[in-house]
Parts: sequence; C-alpha cells; structure tokens
Amino acid sequence: MNGKQMACIVLLMIIGAVTYGAQIVHKKAAVAIQAADDEAASAELAANDANVAKITLEKAKSDAQDLERFLVAWTPVIQRLSSRQEVESAVQANTREARVFVVSQKFEEKANVGERMRPRSILATLIVEDEYSKVLNWLGSLEKKIPLVRISSCRISAANTGRQVHMEVTLEVAVFDLSVNPLGVEVKKKK
Repeated sequence: MNGKQMACIVLLMIIGAVTYGAQIVHKKAAVAIQAADDEAASAELAANDANVAKITLEKAKSDAQDLERFLVAWTPVIQRLSSRQEVESAVQANTREARVFVVSQKFEEKANVGERMRPRSILATLIVEDEYSKVLNWLGSLEKKIPLVRISSCRISAANTGRQVHMEVTLEVAVFDLSVNPLGVEVKKKK
C-alpha cells in the first residue's frame, strides 16, 4: 500500500468516527430534547393542577365563610336548646304564650345513631284542643319561636264544639353538639 491509500483509509476512519460520534451526540440531543418537552408538559400540567387547587381552595374558603356566618347566627339558638328540659320549657312557654289548651303532652329523647353533630332529638307529642285559628296560629309560630323544630306528624279533627279543633302533633327538636365538627374531629372550645 502506498501512502495515498493509507491516507485515504485513515481519512475514512476519521470520517467514520466523526459520523459515529455525531450520531451518538444527535441521539443524546434527541433524548434530551424529548426529556425537556416531557418536563415542560408536566410543568404545564402541574401549573394547571395548582390553578385548579387554588380555585378549589378559594371556593372552600368562601363556603367556610358562609358556614361560619351561619354558625355564628345559629349558635345562640342551638345552645339555648341543648337539653331535654330546655326543649320542654321552650315548647311549654310557647303554648302558654299562645294561650292554647293542651290536653296532654309527652316528651321523649331519641338517639340519632351515626350522626355526630346531631346525636339526639327530643320528640314532643302534644294533644291540643282550642279554637281553630288559635291552634293554627300557634302551630305557625312554633318555627319562629323554636327554629330547630320539625313537625313529624299532625292530625287535625273536629272537637266537641263547632269552633274548636282537636290536634295531635308530634314535634322533633334536634339537639346539636357544637364541640364536634361534621367530620367527627373534636373542636377546641374557645375560652
């Protein structure tokens, strides 16, 4: 082999090595570009998730403010009716104030299984006989005077005299425990 042929072989080997190196660098660059694109996509996805989380947080704060205002408004009523005796007193005071004749009344406590904030209810069964308008006005004023009351059953029939009615009504008053939040976690009481 002469010198020119040897120079050509060495030159071809150098060109092959440079081409091989270029291919390796090109593959590494392609992998790096793909990784950068993947990272950019995941960063964009994370930014979108962060925006959604921020909006959700703002909505939760807004809802919490509404609930806090509701709780502040209703806490005195809930605390006023926190025992059976207080419920009995409220119902009896309301009937005395309306001057409705109560034939009989019975109060009993019912456990609300599985409900943490409303562990029990007081059931009041009343039999009332009086003038039609008096009885219905009394029944209508119950919600204003005792906001936590729910009428479970109400049967109205004619009484012995023409203007009077006989009403059997069962009221349910929820007794709330404000020291427990709906998730069941104990809340520290403010001193």
